[in-house]
Amino acid sequence: MTFLLKITKGLLILSLTIGMFVPVALASENFYRGEVLEVISEEIIEEFGTSKYQEDLKVELLEGPDAGEIIRVTYINSFITDGSQKIEEGGKVVVVESVFGEKVIYSVYEPYRLPNLALLFGLFVVIILFIGGKRGFSSLIGLAVTLLVLIKWIIPNIVAGGNPLLFSFVGALIIVCVSLYLAHGFNKRTSLALVSTLITLQISLVLALLSVYSSKLFGLGSEDAAYLAFGSTDSLDFRGLLLGAIVIGALGVLDDVTTTQTATIYELHKLNPKLPFHELYKRGLSVGKEHIASLVNTLVLAYVGAAFPALLVLTMSSQPLWVLMNNEFMAEEIVRTLVGSSTLVLAVPISTALAAYAYRSKIY
Repeated sequence: MTFLLKITKGLLILSLTIGMFVPVALASENFYRGEVLEVISEEIIEEFGTSKYQEDLKVELLEGPDAGEIIRVTYINSFITDGSQKIEEGGKVVVVESVFGEKVIYSVYEPYRLPNLALLFGLFVVIILFIGGKRGFSSLIGLAVTLLVLIKWIIPNIVAGGNPLLFSFVGALIIVCVSLYLAHGFNKRTSLALVSTLITLQISLVLALLSVYSSKLFGLGSEDAAYLAFGSTDSLDFRGLLLGAIVIGALGVLDDVTTTQTATIYELHKLNPKLPFHELYKRGLSVGKEHIASLVNTLVLAYVGAAFPALLVLTMSSQPLWVLMNNEFMAEEIVRTLVGSSTLVLAVPISTALAAYAYRSKIY
């Protein structure tokens, strides 16, 4: 199994390397939507010792300069051979038009999924608005701002050669400032949660820097990073990219902790304004500990779920457990999980103490 993994990795690197030296002008690609009019044939073919599920389809192009034209194309699935992922008649597909000089070749790229994704997103919006009301609406605006900052500012600047850690950290600051006020309102309770989040976010940055450099991680543990490394993005700082991803990932749950703890202290103080600082802190921390118990597990499961296929591939090898744990991919995920979890745990006493001091000292 280890030998096969090495061969696969070698072929991936070889194909990416060759791709770097093939002039782009040799082939250009255009993508169009199409509708399957007829499944002409379907079969399982054996090629180079592997099985592939192949379908010959009659497809009508729904857009592009040849919209309305009916073409015959092939769809090949190299991973599933039982037909469970076959394309049915009447289904929508993505058709890729590959142009080699004067020669044009059509093939099915994959099923067209966007309408179903749009329905799911619509359901998500309805649930948020129905249950969250005005706060739900403002949180959706915050989500839109988060996506805009990521897609329109952080990612373009990193691709252009900017420092990934710098742009990720500044982007995280913008996201948390905007999203917190939009989701929870412009009030002093939100401001306390924001200050707690900013303090803890800086701690997560320090922890990430110490962990990544001391563990000698370079951000090249995943196949995606390897693809970028062999692509045209020579100026990318992969270690900075890893650090930025850790900070943004920690932010995903961090604001939940700080707002919850701040709200807890606010309610305790409102219920009994005479509670001293140490009592507010003690009772708030008691609630926070329960929150920690579930959040840490949630964060670990989220990271494991995202990397599940890669983890399966690694564990199927014949290498000893300590070698697997020492693998850069595994080490990156371990550091990501531990830094994120540590940040969440630290956020509880920080936000609790800050809120207890502010409310007890009448700073609100």
